[in-house]
Amino acid sequence: MNIVSHCQAKTSGDDGGHSRITWVRTHWARITESFWFCLSFVLFLLMGPFSAIVVLIGLGSLASEENRERMKEPARL
Repeated sequence: MNIVSHCQAKTSGDDGGHSRITWVRTHWARITESFWFCLSFVLFLLMGPFSAIVVLIGLGSLASEENRERMKEPARL
């Protein structure tokens, strides 16, 4: 009878508040900051030299004839 109660006390899951969920909650800011740093670093490495192509396409779309017609110059003073 004594052995059964000892085994149940061991498997109760009460570890004094040091569960993984509480650890994640207390360190959530550090975890998310590390995630975003790693993600932005990997994207920078992947798109670094090729991001100029995307910028040139964006500038080309801004300089298209349709956008030029919609833009108006301010009146001279």
